[in-house]
Amino acid sequence: MDVRGILFIILIVILFILAALFLPYWLVMRAVPKVIKSFRKQNAIGKNNAMTIEELKLKPKSIFQRMFSRRDYRQQALQFLIRVEIVDITEEGKYFLKEEKLMLSKWRHL
Repeated sequence: MDVRGILFIILIVILFILAALFLPYWLVMRAVPKVIKSFRKQNAIGKNNAMTIEELKLKPKSIFQRMFSRRDYRQQALQFLIRVEIVDITEEGKYFLKEEKLMLSKWRHL
């Protein structure tokens, strides 16, 4: 194998590692607007309008449903929004969107 062949293999390995690291992040960030729109569509804005996961239509799919469909990143996007405090959870386990925090984020236009 010559030098070009070795460099080509190294390049392919590096691209694979980068894809493995950044593709899931990109897919989660792509799901964030869908989750925000779900909160807005159901009017789950503010603590008084908090709703359950089922009411927001964000319930995780069953194992059987996941076997025959594409991966759904909305659950990871919801967890991300909770971590950055755009979404909060009440004592009853209901979720709501914090409008004031959303306006300070890059998704304020949604």
